[in-house]
Amino acid sequence: MRSLRERLLGTPELLDGPGLLRVLRRGTPSLRVRAARALSERPEAQVPPALIPLLEDPLPGVRRAAARGLGWRADPDHRAPLAQAAARERCTTPLVAMLAAQVRCGGPPEAALEAARAHGGRRLRTSRGWRSPGPAAGFGPEACAREVTRLLASPEALRSEAEADPLGAGRQALEDLAALGHPEDLDRLRSLARSAGRRGRHGLIVAQGLAGDPRALPALCDLLERMDVDPGRGFAQRRLAATAIGRVGSPEVSRRLVRALEIEALEHEGRPGAGLGVQYPVRTNLLWALGEIQAADAAAVLCGYLDNLHGSALGGFYLPAMDALVKIGPPARPHLEAVARSGGGDAARNAEGVLEALSAG
Repeated sequence: MRSLRERLLGTPELLDGPGLLRVLRRGTPSLRVRAARALSERPEAQVPPALIPLLEDPLPGVRRAAARGLGWRADPDHRAPLAQAAARERCTTPLVAMLAAQVRCGGPPEAALEAARAHGGRRLRTSRGWRSPGPAAGFGPEACAREVTRLLASPEALRSEAEADPLGAGRQALEDLAALGHPEDLDRLRSLARSAGRRGRHGLIVAQGLAGDPRALPALCDLLERMDVDPGRGFAQRRLAATAIGRVGSPEVSRRLVRALEIEALEHEGRPGAGLGVQYPVRTNLLWALGEIQAADAAAVLCGYLDNLHGSALGGFYLPAMDALVKIGPPARPHLEAVARSGGGDAARNAEGVLEALSAG
């Protein structure tokens, strides 16, 4: 069902260039991300000048779409603005899109992969010493490099591989196709997922995040709250859904992510059969997603995790919370400063570590 704002402004996927620019000025976060995606796919020569300012947009999903659109055009003149944007970028998903776009525009692949690995290996000063937050959520150095590499693949080769063995070796190709963002490929994956069983459904969840279409958010958020699946399968689905939501990069779902944090703690992690969820807790991915969508309204909730040193088998939730606060950036400062002034405990020291990272840029 279309929202009132969409009925007033129009459906982004059906609008022309001026209509898309109007949605980018006046739309809700999800509409703006959809408009940026649609604009990036248009062939007109005046599109790139409109995309370049979007590399600095407040919404991660818009920045990602702008980078992807510039990369598709493979114009060497776009390398400089992409490099400048990448140097400022805090969030993983837009950053890897910017790095891949630089390569498509003629930049050296080695430099892009090195930058991706540096992001995946970034470290924060915590009350327990220097720690790297990326690996716990599945985005360590090599994983970030893989995110860039998949965006450089040939869509034609991936389609051939996917069609040859869609339920076997081609499943990875289908996910990689979704990352390239061509709408017809996501439709192809949806149709195959219906007959692929559990693995196919999991692949579709991953693909929806890689594709970055906000229209998938309601279904992904619903997965976070489902109680009618067995524990092992449920934990896997919720982890994948949380990561997918973060990749879409639209902050209007922040309240549902915060609610999901509460549900995980109260309803899932202590239930019989929760062993998998304790070993690989969904809350780590939910905290990652709140940072990845730059959910400024969740900064206070995230600060509440700064002294969580023993809440998971991974060593507590303080580290993904710190990373999320770094990604949110300046809007989190007042909350962090209040915690830092509260005393010398773990929360205060971890808040100081985040403030140091923000000051370092």
